[in-house]
Amino acid sequence: MLTALIVDDETNARMALRGILEEKFRDRISVIGECKNVPEAVRFINMQKPQIVFLDIEMPEYNGFDLLSFFQAEQIDFQIIFVTAYNEYALQAFEVSAVDYILKPVRAEHIERALQKVEHLTAKPLAYKTLQENLQEDLPKKIVLQNAENIFIVKIADILYLEAEGSYTKFVIENSSEILISKKISDFEFLENYPNFFRSHRSFYINLEKIKRVDKKDFTIEMENGKMVSLAQDRKKGLLEKIHQ
Repeated sequence: MLTALIVDDETNARMALRGILEEKFRDRISVIGECKNVPEAVRFINMQKPQIVFLDIEMPEYNGFDLLSFFQAEQIDFQIIFVTAYNEYALQAFEVSAVDYILKPVRAEHIERALQKVEHLTAKPLAYKTLQENLQEDLPKKIVLQNAENIFIVKIADILYLEAEGSYTKFVIENSSEILISKKISDFEFLENYPNFFRSHRSFYINLEKIKRVDKKDFTIEMENGKMVSLAQDRKKGLLEKIHQ
């Protein structure tokens, strides 16, 4: 049973979230408190040590992100599930930052999705910091990648390519390092929103700025590190158009 704190300046919002948690998730979550602002939440967290904090972002005086400034990184031993009304475009920052969130108005299925992640992860202050930075950009500049051992903060511009390996995805970074993530390559479709990324094949996303050569006869692409990447025949025209752009 996970213990939880709800932080929101609106009474009705707190009541609605508590109602869903107690009705649909009472066998997994025990709500041990509610707070209407960040200072109250900081005091409660220090005293009661909840495992999960459902944290509204838009609040007067201190917003949800300000909560993090009251703790040292090593003190953040609780998980945060942000409660947000951000539009779909801004939500991309949450996705690339590997931060859990639920949308307003809150629905049980949103909570379920977030809990599936939270119940298997530890707190990640680096990811929260990256989220703050990414929300300040039109397109997020960093992505949080995590495996069983580590959390990596990677500049999206430094990615050479992504390669599918079954239900895993391999990220190859500019300094030749490789990071294997237990997610399918389809989970990274948002990279197509970036003008420099292109899906050359069902198994590859490539950074167009890291291409060294395109073999138009053999349908292959040579990346800066010498890797030959597949180019699907039906993607050839799209690639050439992207390069010319």
